[in-house]
Amino acid sequence: MSVSKKYGYLGPEGTFSEMCALKCRSSCDKIIPYETIRKVVEKVEQKEIERGIIPLENSQEGSVNLSLDLLLKKTSLKIIGEVIIPIEHYLMAPSGISLDDIEEIYSHPQAIAQSRDFINQKLPKVDLNYTDSTASAVEKIFDNGNKAMIGSKRVKEIYNLGVLAKNVEGDLENYTRFIIIAREEEKVDFKKDLDNEIYKTSIVCTPEKNRPGILYDLLGEFANRNIDLTKIESRPTKKQFGEYLFYMDFTGNYYASDKINQALAGVKEKSRLFRVLGCYPKEEIKK
Repeated sequence: MSVSKKYGYLGPEGTFSEMCALKCRSSCDKIIPYETIRKVVEKVEQKEIERGIIPLENSQEGSVNLSLDLLLKKTSLKIIGEVIIPIEHYLMAPSGISLDDIEEIYSHPQAIAQSRDFINQKLPKVDLNYTDSTASAVEKIFDNGNKAMIGSKRVKEIYNLGVLAKNVEGDLENYTRFIIIAREEEKVDFKKDLDNEIYKTSIVCTPEKNRPGILYDLLGEFANRNIDLTKIESRPTKKQFGEYLFYMDFTGNYYASDKINQALAGVKEKSRLFRVLGCYPKEEIKK
């Protein structure tokens, strides 16, 4: 008898995280919404679900810091996949409310930030209110008052909202990268071939000593071996002022590439903290 496989995502229904989870629906038996990113991660760690889907970075607003911090803290978890989806924001309200009526807007902080130009131009005097997710803003706008929310087209379909404006994120390309996390003991099948371009590896490290040129030395381990770094992000360690962690993504299969292992050995030698966060198939942006 096969074991039911459950995926968790940042709910409720209608979030972009749910859209990402629906793309993964063929790989699991059930998708379950949770109220926060932290809760999704904890449920994976506690073995209540097999995998979790959390947002990691947006092409306009950058990294989701909470996700980065949780990847560091939850040492039993690994990144086993990524999904990149285009983000299209809609300004929506209950039936009968027009754009000129709006006095308050509710949404996730990143959705509001991504829509800032539209808000400044069309609704400069509205009050902005932050929620845990784009979809959780829905419950806020059915109270008395002229309220609207920013969210996905799926929110409109679920709650039958009126659309006041489309694509309020503007003309710039807008994508969010989600990662799929699992417990460390779960193994991912890799093709043992030479085509490392279809894989990505993620690591985190803290230099052993903060000295001039240390970041240059760390990056040199990759540059000297012609390894393509696709992301580098610094975060404070929260232990000592001026001390930073570096999150790095690069193209290649950590399990099958000698030059990657040589580069990582060099980084590890220069680091006080070093960990491979995961190796997984790379997702290409679909325009």
